[in-house]
Amino acid sequence: MIWVAAAAATRLGGGGAPDIPVARIVLAFLLCIAVAGLAILLLRQRGAPLAWRRIGEARGAIEIGEVRRLTLHADIGVVRHAGREYLLLVQAGAASVLHERDVDEGPAA
Repeated sequence: MIWVAAAAATRLGGGGAPDIPVARIVLAFLLCIAVAGLAILLLRQRGAPLAWRRIGEARGAIEIGEVRRLTLHADIGVVRHAGREYLLLVQAGAASVLHERDVDEGPAA
């Protein structure tokens, strides 16, 4: 029974090392690098598609001033909206306003 399984494995998979020359692997790698380089040059020359350009350009009414990580599940951040500045504590599943002030005011005491 063991001999039959060994014979079937040799017949199906060949049972030996793959016969792919190293030069062929290196040439395929170099071809991939060349295609990626051409894609980068093309995107730089003609510009990114319109949908890609919109990422990060949106200027809305909310401006995030600064964010700091407190713990693995909690962040604290400063958010500005409509002339007001809010100090927010954002936790997993909850957010709370710790302090708010007008932006025109000096530093809070």
